[in-house]
This record gives sequence, structure tokens and C-alpha cells, in this order.
Amino acid sequence: MANLKAQIHIAKTQLGMDDDTYRAVLKAATGKTSCKDMGVIDLNKALQAFKDRGFKSRRPKKKTSSKATATLTDKLIAQWRAMGDEGILRDASDAALRSYVDRQTAGTFKAPQFCDNYTTIKLIESLKQWQKRVQKQANVK
Repeated sequence: MANLKAQIHIAKTQLGMDDDTYRAVLKAATGKTSCKDMGVIDLNKALQAFKDRGFKSRRPKKKTSSKATATLTDKLIAQWRAMGDEGILRDASDAALRSYVDRQTAGTFKAPQFCDNYTTIKLIESLKQWQKRVQKQANVK
């Protein structure tokens, strides 16, 4: 239902309707002047009325790449796991990562998925530096 309501409101905007015209179209199609009072059948009737007046719904654009773009959070988690695979971390669990994020952000963020982009980038770079230090020490010995 939320999708239908959203499409109706997009149609109102796309067709450049003022509020009075919008409500008149709803009333003519369903006998009701507000989407909140409508069920699925009425919402479909209202949407069809907007389509009859020229509304064209568009499908969301598909990503051109077959690979999904990794988010910064995904990159942070991947870096953490890579360090765990190399034996750099004593505990490579998700709980340990959450604890690391909590410590590094002084309690501002409790888990990687809650971090803003700036903080996530700082955490990734911090992990990379940690990894380089450990690798450098291993090569010296």
C-alpha cells in the first residue's frame, strides 16, 4: 500500500497538480479525498486516474555493473576479516570488530554499520596502518 501511495504522490508532482486539483481527481476516482482513507482497491483506482491524465511511472534504473558496489562498511569488515585471516587479530569475530569501533570512536558509534562515512574511512585507514606495521615487524625478524 505504501508503494501505491508513493506513486500517487509522485504522479501529483509529475503532473504539476495543486492540492485542490489533486483532491478532485482522488474524489472523482474513489469518492475519497485522501490516500490515508483508501484501501488497496481505491489506491489502484486513484493511480489509474492519474495514469489516464498522463502520469508515467518509471522503473528504477538498474545498475550497469553486474557487481554491486561495496559500501564503506563492507570494506571495513573485509579489512577486519583479512587481518584476521593473516593472524594479526587475536579475535576476528564481529563482536570484536564492534568493540574495536566502540573503542576507536570513544563510544560515539557502537558498530560499523552505524558509523558515518568519515569515521568509517578513518577506521579503514587505521586498520591498514596496523596491518602494515605488523607485516613490517614480521619482515624485520
